[in-house]
Amino acid sequence: MITNKIISIIISITAIIVIPVQMITTFILGILVELTFGLLLIPFTIIWVVLFLGPLLGLSYVYERASIMRLFIAIIGIPLAVLGDTYVALLPSMGEMDSRFSKMVCCRTFPYTWRFMQFQNNKLNIGKDDVLIKILREVSTDKVLDKYLDGLRADVYSRSDYLNGKYKMDW
Repeated sequence: MITNKIISIIISITAIIVIPVQMITTFILGILVELTFGLLLIPFTIIWVVLFLGPLLGLSYVYERASIMRLFIAIIGIPLAVLGDTYVALLPSMGEMDSRFSKMVCCRTFPYTWRFMQFQNNKLNIGKDDVLIKILREVSTDKVLDKYLDGLRADVYSRSDYLNGKYKMDW
């Protein structure tokens, strides 16, 4: 949980620089993507998966299973999650806002990114006392990401285990 708080604080601090730069980069890169008929998005996606998503998922998986490695993983994962969030913010979304917000939530839920992906893909049920619920509550303080998470909430509440009362959430 401390790792996640550090990521939130760093993202908040760097937002002072990222938000103004974001306006320029999304405009310029958006034009370039249009000129290449969207082909420029392919290398952007490959960079995201190889440099950010893959390592975040791998580190998160190990973080949950090897508690002795947690400090080492946090030292590597915090800058990686912040850089990944910044990378996503600086790229044009080209109308795919859900994809962009999903990537940001993956970065902001580190070191529980693996757990979040399992939860999002209906492979994991979590209760109201789970650490991921606390992290999602923190992430949902961002109004834009909260709107994205509304769709996930609707999906979760429609799952049979939640409808039957086996699991409860309060985020």
